[in-house]
Amino acid sequence: RIQEAIELIKDALTNKEEADLYGILASLFDTNNELDIAERTLKDGLNIFPADIDLHYKLGVIYEKTSRFGKSVKEMKEILKIDKDNAEALNFIGYGYADRGINLDEAEKLIKRAYALKPDNGFITDSLGWLYFKIGRMNLAITYLEKASNMLPEDPTIAEHLGDAYKMSGMVRKARRMYIKALRLSPLKKEELEKKINRLNRN
Repeated sequence: RIQEAIELIKDALTNKEEADLYGILASLFDTNNELDIAERTLKDGLNIFPADIDLHYKLGVIYEKTSRFGKSVKEMKEILKIDKDNAEALNFIGYGYADRGINLDEAEKLIKRAYALKPDNGFITDSLGWLYFKIGRMNLAITYLEKASNMLPEDPTIAEHLGDAYKMSGMVRKARRMYIKALRLSPLKKEELEKKINRLNRN
């Protein structure tokens, strides 16, 4: 009943403008795959609440989803101007760089800062492991990715990352097991994961 929820939040906004309501409304449009309307909603909110961290973060996520990584980084940097120790913003930029294989020195600094702030966050732990994977430090990659997988055992991306690290380290059976797990958790990546599993089987 997403549309009904959207109408309720719109009605609430006509009576009282609150940053949280803009964020909730944008999330509903995002869930409804109306990303352009979600973006406009967040921008409207930021015009009224320019220092709201949640609105900046959600807008950065929308930019990332619509292949505008540079703009998403800009939003995260706006957050860091407001809160220099915002672990989520630090991690978002660092992971984005690491995943793309760019600015890896800066990525390492950002992710390590985020990890120091929130060492028990599974997503940040995954980012650190993935960074080490990207720079070829497989022992450290496996250490942090295994830790992240234990923290968030139902996350398909972490399972796939750990599978990649096992594969690069020659741990074929472990890699296959993680790819099969990722496939179970994320059927949307069925074709890509099946290719990885088939390559292992051929070898």
